[in-house]
Amino acid sequence: MRKLFFKGMCLVLACTASTAALQAQESDKKKHEVTKYTVMERFEPEMILTPQERIQLKENRVAEMEQTRTIVDTLDISERKRERLLQDIIDQPYSSRLSKTMAKLEFEDEE
Repeated sequence: MRKLFFKGMCLVLACTASTAALQAQESDKKKHEVTKYTVMERFEPEMILTPQERIQLKENRVAEMEQTRTIVDTLDISERKRERLLQDIIDQPYSSRLSKTMAKLEFEDEE
């Protein structure tokens, strides 16, 4: 009875692991998708951007994040501060810490 139960549990765990792996692969394929219709589009269609325009805006944001990430990676700062700035790029792209760092860089470039 125990062997049968153990084999059953192993089978369930294997199926769960394979399902999770498939879902991870599918999530990688979904890049830059936006909803086709929004609620506001029903009531004010002329105010809403088209899906192509929204995809373009999203791609621009991602490109800007990547550019900021490469700039932060090349800075001569402590590893701890670099990690905080990289986390700010993802979580809070307009944080004061990130804004101050970028402003200091622009000021140094002007001099």
